[in-house]
Amino acid sequence: MLDYGYTEPIDLTGLNAEELRELAAPWPVEWLFPPRDGEPERVVNLFSGPGGWCVGIRDVLRRPADMVGVEMHKDAAATAEAAGFRRIVADVTTLDPNHPALRWVRGLIVSAPCQCWTPSGKRAGHDHRNQDLLMDVFTSAAEATFGHFHDAGPCEWEGDCSICADPDWDGYSGFTGPLLTLNEVRAPIEQMTDARVGLLAEVLIWALTLTWRYANLEWLAMEQSSALPEDVLDAIKDELLCADWVDARYRVLDAVDYGLASRRKRVFLIASRCHFLDVEALTPKRPFRPVSAAAALHWPVGVRVNTRGERKTPGGNEWSADKPSISITSKIRGWYWAHDKDRRFSLDEAALLVGFAPGYPWTGSRSGCCQQIGDVVAPTMSCVVIGALLREPWEPRLRDYLHVIYRLAESNELYDVAA
Repeated sequence: MLDYGYTEPIDLTGLNAEELRELAAPWPVEWLFPPRDGEPERVVNLFSGPGGWCVGIRDVLRRPADMVGVEMHKDAAATAEAAGFRRIVADVTTLDPNHPALRWVRGLIVSAPCQCWTPSGKRAGHDHRNQDLLMDVFTSAAEATFGHFHDAGPCEWEGDCSICADPDWDGYSGFTGPLLTLNEVRAPIEQMTDARVGLLAEVLIWALTLTWRYANLEWLAMEQSSALPEDVLDAIKDELLCADWVDARYRVLDAVDYGLASRRKRVFLIASRCHFLDVEALTPKRPFRPVSAAAALHWPVGVRVNTRGERKTPGGNEWSADKPSISITSKIRGWYWAHDKDRRFSLDEAALLVGFAPGYPWTGSRSGCCQQIGDVVAPTMSCVVIGALLREPWEPRLRDYLHVIYRLAESNELYDVAA
């Protein structure tokens, strides 16, 4: 028997395989049933892309997970599937977090598109009107799940309150329960100048819905542009704490500080319903030594990479491969050796700079694959963040992984020997 929201329990007895598949769709059929002893925890990965979080958990941290990703871009989903990860090709906003197959989900990962927050984009997320609307959606997400809390007397809610309307109500209570639908929650997004700003709200829509409906969700990890305003991050954190999550923290991390051969600064928010978080666990016990792009790619010394042709506008046209690469974006498709315009980055080289082992099955056109590489969460940072969140020993596993993919000769190449 499954409790689907506040409706009558769903009885799975007697359903044949086709009926079970129809009920579970688009999620795995086995997710309709409780996990067996020893089975890995179930994780939903929203805006999952080509597999950065997944590689970090499976191949770097080496932690078993029964994870399903949701990704609307077919090529990115195909890349992940070719690498052995499960994907649902869909717009996240069209799926219902109340779905009965999500009852036993323990972990939630969310990486909403960041183009509207980054300095290189149009920065629609920094528009005050858009931010005000986003905050309204955050508040509505709480109203659609936990509702609001009142101690005594009729509440100020103008609609139907499940507590005040109860004829046996004794005047004292807590959360009212859902007061809005998810369609009503998302309605203000239509007024934004860029609807992608509103996608950030999915972290609360899903986290709060799963917390309220089934009470099995235990942890959350979110990745976003380091330019995301602190006011927005604080609002997400506050809504989680109001929903009785034990702890929620965020920190800006640069992957180059964790042995990656490129700079990749992102903000990560982690939250737990079970224990207080140790944010110091995000800091390595021994500093990583910077790895140059040339060392990671086994290029000769002295190579300079041209990123912008002959343009003279501000920003610089070249960087030295004898240092870690600048942040990798989709524009890497056009980068070349400054002294040899025909020597461009292969997909393996571009992906190696963001932490993927050679041979990863990128799918689609060269431009599309470079877009995937530019947008993806670095697997190394997935290992760090999930390891710290779930109290896993991430540091030795990360060093081992970097030695394998970069083929570094000496163990001290990943330590800051001067520290």
